[in-house]
Amino acid sequence: MPRLTQRTVARAKARKSRYELSCSVLTGFTLRVLPSGKKAYYVRYRDELGKDRRSRIGATTEVSFQEAVQRATEKLSGYVAPAEVRASAAKRTPAAKPPPTAMHKADVPLFENFADRFLREHVTIHLKPKTQQNYCQVLRTRLVPTFGRRRIDEVEFADVARFHASMSETPYAANACLLILSSIYSRAIEWGVLGRDFTPPTRGVKKFKARARERFLTPKERARLDRYLDEAVEAKGRHRLAWSAVAAIRLLAMTGMRRDEVLNLTWEMVDYRHRCFRLPDSKTGAKVVPVSKRALELVRECRRRWESCGYDPKPDYVIYSRNGKRLCSSSLSKTWSLRVRDRIPGLKGVRLHDLRHSMASDAIMAGVPLAVVGKILGHRRPETTARYAHIADSVLSDAVEKVSEAMEHNERTGKRSSQ
Repeated sequence: MPRLTQRTVARAKARKSRYELSCSVLTGFTLRVLPSGKKAYYVRYRDELGKDRRSRIGATTEVSFQEAVQRATEKLSGYVAPAEVRASAAKRTPAAKPPPTAMHKADVPLFENFADRFLREHVTIHLKPKTQQNYCQVLRTRLVPTFGRRRIDEVEFADVARFHASMSETPYAANACLLILSSIYSRAIEWGVLGRDFTPPTRGVKKFKARARERFLTPKERARLDRYLDEAVEAKGRHRLAWSAVAAIRLLAMTGMRRDEVLNLTWEMVDYRHRCFRLPDSKTGAKVVPVSKRALELVRECRRRWESCGYDPKPDYVIYSRNGKRLCSSSLSKTWSLRVRDRIPGLKGVRLHDLRHSMASDAIMAGVPLAVVGKILGHRRPETTARYAHIADSVLSDAVEKVSEAMEHNERTGKRSSQ
């Protein structure tokens, strides 16, 4: 449901039947469009007895948009402005700023109450499940304990700056809190809880600089990882690793996919003919992941094991747990950190997600352009892939050196280099 603006009103076209456009900011304020092309403003509200009422404000040719907003606000708040105020609102030009639709100061909710609405009407509707969990945790453990008993219009810039600075030991978490807090105030203004002229207390708070966390496996480290996985599948006792965990780690390293993208992979997403995975949803939405012949052979091995498994019905997932269900994300991360990474010399501190960075590094070192690497990894914005620019620069430097050596050889010998 979009916000109802003067531009929206002007662009509304007549249809075969009557229809209405509702405002997402001023709930109850609507525009009715007739098949004849006539348009009129309405407001829907509840009277003193709690009955649902609909009142006609006037046709768009009789009432300006600003005056319609003013009248709808009065009706919804139970306040009626004096006649001279309504008259001055009618004289406003289209470019004039519409009157604020915020609640009266006494009605502005406490932060903890508005946080509940924020979760119900924004987080659970528009964000992915994993992000929903993160938002809920930050609100429960950080923001509500700090600001919960204050009205949202009472929180000031100094309060937010002090709170952000207190988390300097965990800069990533501090920036995440600031982002969520900023989103809360954006929704408060959008929903008319705060006026359009309200300045969010988060504005101007400087984020901590993000620390570079990329770690790329060298060819020797990759070889050590491959050997260890080969041995762990065949090992006995506590050194043995389940086939599912090994297959998941290999697929992560070969494709550059995210952990949950691999664990959520089902057989209907595998396109053997075009050598790709067609993911209906991911962190950046639906995407197609191109895969190599080697990765596709690993998937075929997973298929052979799947066909011979004794589960009834058979699992939907390409990689599944011992009980035939989706392999748990935290279980795979724990297996990686405790039973793989820490047992291989030189890999201490390497995260599971760094396999994705390593795949990107290998692609760039092989001469693949940054834009293509971004497509392979499923980056929505070019800026995300730009973090690998220093690798691309080193590839160019090596190429320039090779060209220079070839030119020097030609000048010295008078013969073209065969390299």
